[in-house]
Amino acid sequence: MKLLLLSLSLICTAFAIPKKPTGRIVDCDSPEANDAALEALHYINTNHHHGYKFVVNQVEEVHVQPETANGEIFYVELDLLESKCPWVSPTPVENCPVRPREEQAVEGDCKVKLQKQGGNFTVLGVSCKSKPDSAENVFLACPTCSLLAPLNDTQVVHAVDAALLNFNNGNNTVHFKLHEIGRAQIQGPANIKAQVEFVIAASNCSKEEANAALDSCVALTGQGAYYGSCAASVTKLPGAQDEEIDVQCTVYDPQVDQTGVPSSGVPAQPSVVHGHFHHNLRHSSLGPHSSESNSAEKLLHLHHPKTPTKRSLGKKHADPNALVRPLCPGKKNFF
Repeated sequence: MKLLLLSLSLICTAFAIPKKPTGRIVDCDSPEANDAALEALHYINTNHHHGYKFVVNQVEEVHVQPETANGEIFYVELDLLESKCPWVSPTPVENCPVRPREEQAVEGDCKVKLQKQGGNFTVLGVSCKSKPDSAENVFLACPTCSLLAPLNDTQVVHAVDAALLNFNNGNNTVHFKLHEIGRAQIQGPANIKAQVEFVIAASNCSKEEANAALDSCVALTGQGAYYGSCAASVTKLPGAQDEEIDVQCTVYDPQVDQTGVPSSGVPAQPSVVHGHFHHNLRHSSLGPHSSESNSAEKLLHLHHPKTPTKRSLGKKHADPNALVRPLCPGKKNFF
């Protein structure tokens, strides 16, 4: 019995969360924390091949393990917001406008493990999830605004098909195929209007070839592949025979990485999302280190309990009861 109690005591001690962080303290609003956040954001956006690019809204937590011969290990928790730039857009994320709250912005939460060596950060592990903002927040900002609709809603799918057909009919270059639906909202007292955003992919067919044999048209892959993004509204007024279709598409040049070869991570097949309102970061394959995501999340909580780290606003030997402000979480960049 004594042996059993001793064994249990050793196990509990091994997994006990330290009362104090074992590494140095980093301010969530410091340049160092910002550099770590930007490296993590670049990694996430580079490996997230659905939906939209994200921006950093807030650095929520930072913890640093003591330095070793391999540098320091950072555990960082980030609050992200969806931008208006589709993942295929070449626009740098710092130039992407943030999705406003009235459009039911999507929020991301990521726990990232990074290594800092020689002043440079490298991502070692990522664990992310995302969700649309609450209906309450949307209606507080805009009482008449619509919420997100399921991406496979029949009215949404019809609106995307009608908008893409309209675009292809007026396009004299190549025939484009649907790659994925990004987001959708259905508006009006009788659901008369669907607003949709979607990604298109260039096919191997010209407009004439598509008219003659549409089934033979497939999306281009490899070095010849290129994409575009579209925003459209499709309105069917009561009693009207035809729909009103307004579609605007931007076609991008083929995207290449630093080696000059188009990104091999771009999915060749359309993304089909059943019953979901957005492309959740949880379901995204965040590169070769995503397999470490669970350890990244567990280690963040192990080494940095959810207790705000505070500092004095007074002099060096300030009264312990003096006003203090937390080092973390950092300030919000948007909302």
